Amino acid sequence: MKPDVAKHLPLSPATLHVLLALSSGDLHGYGIMLAVARQAGGQYKIGPGTLYDNLKKLMSAGLIEDSQGEASDAQARRTYHLNELGGEVLAAEIERLDGVLREARRSLRLHEEEQA
Repeated sequence: MKPDVAKHLPLSPATLHVLLALSSGDLHGYGIMLAVARQAGGQYKIGPGTLYDNLKKLMSAGLIEDSQGEASDAQARRTYHLNELGGEVLAAEIERLDGVLREARRSLRLHEEEQA
C-alpha cells in the first residue's frame, strides 16, 4: 500500500525549500542553507535552528534520510537526501501550489476586468 502523501500537505515554506534543495542531490546542512537562499533569490533565508528542526521532523516523517560522511574524523559532515516518499510529497505540494497560483491569477483577472 502506497503511503498517503496528502497527510504531509500543505508544507511550510521552510519545509518546502528544504525538500526542494534536496531534490537536486545530497547536501549537508550548510549546503541546504545556501541552496535555499539561492533558490529564493536571497528573499528567503533559513537559519540553523529552523533548518535542523525541519531536518529532524522530515526524518521522523520518513521524507528524508541522513548519512554520515565516509570520513571517520570528527569533521565528517552528515548529509541528507530526499527519498522516494519525500519526492512524492514535494511533487504533490508543487501541484497544489500550482493550483493555488492558477486560481489567484484567475481571481486577479476577474478583479481587473471589474475595475475596467
